[in-house]
Amino acid sequence: MYCLEFKIQPTAAMTFRILPGSILNIATYPFVPPTTLSGFLRRLGMMSVELEIPETRVNTDNPPIYALPPRYVALGAYPTSNSWRGVHRTYRKGMREFNHDSFSRLYLDEDKANFQLHTWEYFIAEELVGYVVAESPEGLEHFRELETYGCKLGKEGFAIVTEVLELIELEQETKTAYPSTILPMEALLQNGQFMGGCDIYNLYRYQWSPNSQTHSDREGFLDKQPTEVDGFVPFVAAYFSTQMNHPPELDYYTNGEINIPVSLVKLLRGEVYV
Repeated sequence: MYCLEFKIQPTAAMTFRILPGSILNIATYPFVPPTTLSGFLRRLGMMSVELEIPETRVNTDNPPIYALPPRYVALGAYPTSNSWRGVHRTYRKGMREFNHDSFSRLYLDEDKANFQLHTWEYFIAEELVGYVVAESPEGLEHFRELETYGCKLGKEGFAIVTEVLELIELEQETKTAYPSTILPMEALLQNGQFMGGCDIYNLYRYQWSPNSQTHSDREGFLDKQPTEVDGFVPFVAAYFSTQMNHPPELDYYTNGEINIPVSLVKLLRGEVYV
């Protein structure tokens, strides 16, 4: 397995909304979910070949999805261990209906805005590290062109890729270690390891369409074709934001420093983990 590591610099506070949730209480993940990182890198790839970033409108029927093709598995992005991170909770005025947009217009005219007060969480981090893995190194060289590019990240936020590190080859190994990413809870339960010291989150992965497989390293990444996705599948994951005394024993793709759970890679591909 081959891995690319991305150094990502947020420019402000971010919100990666936890769903399902209340419209009045907007909670955030304390990391960048895999699907969010996938869409972020796909847009940067389009920018790197001078394509316009696609506009995503919430209120249209069946809006197109732009993500990395399944051959490149985005695993999310996480605060670096030696940097500050935290979640700030505050209040924010927002719309009462999902299709209400008059509050963001430059001129309000005679439209009476119907606002309500939200409780809103912002994730603040000095630096993030993201991971993308692939079975073959073919095509991964294109990601090096994403350095210094940035765009919107998540529901709220903006970030820049400051560095793409050298390609790393990972070996599969069963070891006791803390995962570098989120970890599917199913992998812990199958091994009889319900661990303390981790936070548990509901997340979503892509349900890949049979037409989503690509045949070239640029197809579905450095072009403007929407990604063939049939929907989203929920899953439950553990996140070890702090390291306790008893890390789990799992199958990892690892080089001794980076520990990618095999179960997460298989899950995001839509494969069954045994």
